Amino acid sequence: MTRSRQIIPLTLIVLFVGLFFAPLRASAQEQTTAAIDSTRYTRLIDSCFTAGNRGDYAAAEAFLAEALRLNPPAALQPMLLNNLGGLQLLQGKDDAALLSFSSALSKDPHEATTRFNRAKLFVQRKEYKAALTDFALLLSDHPKNELYRYQRAMVYLLTKEYDLAEADLKTIIEENDGSLKARIGYALLETMRGRYDEAERLYAFLTDKLPKNAEVLEGRARMYMAKGMRGFAQRDIRQAFELLGGRAPATLYRLRAELNTTLGNTKEAAEDLRRAEELENPKNTAKR
Repeated sequence: MTRSRQIIPLTLIVLFVGLFFAPLRASAQEQTTAAIDSTRYTRLIDSCFTAGNRGDYAAAEAFLAEALRLNPPAALQPMLLNNLGGLQLLQGKDDAALLSFSSALSKDPHEATTRFNRAKLFVQRKEYKAALTDFALLLSDHPKNELYRYQRAMVYLLTKEYDLAEADLKTIIEENDGSLKARIGYALLETMRGRYDEAERLYAFLTDKLPKNAEVLEGRARMYMAKGMRGFAQRDIRQAFELLGGRAPATLYRLRAELNTTLGNTKEAAEDLRRAEELENPKNTAKR
C-alpha cells in the first residue's frame, strides 16, 4: 500500500479528534483533563481552518502550533507538522517551513507528501544537492512515480547534469510511452543542450497534442529565444500569459523580462523582474 498522499485538508484533521487523549484507564480527574484538552484541541483546529480559509495564515499557523503543543498522538504529528510547514511557506517563512518539514520527517521518514514538499523547498532555496537526496529517497520508496522522477530530472537540468536528466526522462517514457510530460522535459533538455532542431520537432508534436498548454508555450518560447527568433518567442509568451491569467509563474515573468531587455524595453523588463522576485520571495512582499 502506497504511503503517498496529498496535503491533508485541515478539515480532515478534526476527524482525528476521537484519537486524541484516549487512555485505557484513567482516574476521574485524568478523564476531566483529557476532555478539556480534547475540547481545546478541537477549537484550535477549527480556528486554524477558519483563519486559513480567510487567508490569515499567520493566525492559522499560531493556532496549529498551539494544537501541536498539546502533544497529539504520534500518528498525527507528521501530518500536523507538514500542514504547519505549508502555512509557513504561504507566508514566505522558508526557514521555519524547512524546520517543520524536517521535524515531520524525523517522526515518519517515509511520509512521501512531506518529503516531496521539502524537496521542492530545497529547489526553491537552490539547495539542489539536498533536493536530489530527497528525490532519491522518494524514488526508493516509489520507483514508479512519474512526478517524482520528472521533478528530479528538472533538478538535474538545473545542475547541468544532462545525462542524468535524460536517464530519468527515458525511464518515464519506457514505463509510459504516452507520457507527454516527459516529452515536455525532453524538449527543454534538448534546448539546454543546444539541439534546437530536435527541440523544435518535439515542440511541434507537443503543440499539436497540447495546443493550449502554457508550459509547452513557455518552453518553446525559450527555445525561440535561444535561436534568436524573438518574434516567435514574443507570440508564445503572450499566449502563455493569456492562458494563465493572473497565475503566471516567476519563470515566465523572467523569460519575458529577458525578451524585453533584448527589445530595449527596459522599463517593462524591470517590472517583470520585480514581479518574478515577488513570486519567488513572498516574505519580502509581505514586508512592504
